[in-house]
Amino acid sequence: MTQAIAASVEPVPGGIRFNKPTMLGVGTMVWLGSELMFFSGLFAAYYSIRANATGPWPLGGIKLDVIQSGIFTVILVLSSFSMQKAVFDLEHGRRKSARLWIGITMVMGFAFLGNQLYEWTHVAFSPSTNAFGSLFFLMTGLHGLHVFLGLVAMAFLLIRIAGRSRDPGLLPVMQSISYYWHFVDIVWIALYATLFLVH
Repeated sequence: MTQAIAASVEPVPGGIRFNKPTMLGVGTMVWLGSELMFFSGLFAAYYSIRANATGPWPLGGIKLDVIQSGIFTVILVLSSFSMQKAVFDLEHGRRKSARLWIGITMVMGFAFLGNQLYEWTHVAFSPSTNAFGSLFFLMTGLHGLHVFLGLVAMAFLLIRIAGRSRDPGLLPVMQSISYYWHFVDIVWIALYATLFLVH
């Protein structure tokens, strides 16, 4: 595995050039495919329950703060751009700048999680209130867990970047984490549209 990764990157003056997909990158994409199926199942369950609900939806006239959640949705989307900037800087040998942009991405990610925790403690319903409440907490909770895991991965990435300068496996790892982070952002856009806009 290590040899396959090392053979897929080539040091160049000032950085590392990515030649072809690594085993790690391919494996990450396959794994994200399974994650996509997982979240697709949640969306299918949501829309099936909604289609069979009698009366208004969400049940009980539940209201959510669309504007506040929209602001933090924008923050999470912007974190994809900062993460990609970090990847670009690492590719060009700018390790210090890459660490900075990863740090900025983590700040935005934690801000998003902080807002999600705030929402959980301030909504006028609980998981046991009705079907919408159960689905809301389940879907946002699982997504929040994925965001947290992405932030943990970034923290370990910061430690790795601060290590030895010649690390041929660093770029594939960082790119794989960026794939994961972009996936998490895309899933949230679909969740926001479903839970806050479309209902």
